[in-house]
Amino acid sequence: MAEKKQTFEEAMKELETIVEALENGNATLEESLDMYQKGIELTKLCQAKLQTAEEKMAKVVGDDDVEKPFEVEGE
Repeated sequence: MAEKKQTFEEAMKELETIVEALENGNATLEESLDMYQKGIELTKLCQAKLQTAEEKMAKVVGDDDVEKPFEVEGE
């Protein structure tokens, strides 16, 4: 069965849980390494989702449904 893709919010919540667990310091070395590795994966996922959102926000769809780059006045 295909794994459900996490939303940005779900990934951030899981990352927060991992950080709290690592800060707690009660995990074994092996558990800590596993959590750290999962945290890195979640960080990369969040960064990719933010990059995608940034790219979408940088474009504005005109009345003709053609995407146009977003330009700030004065540039």
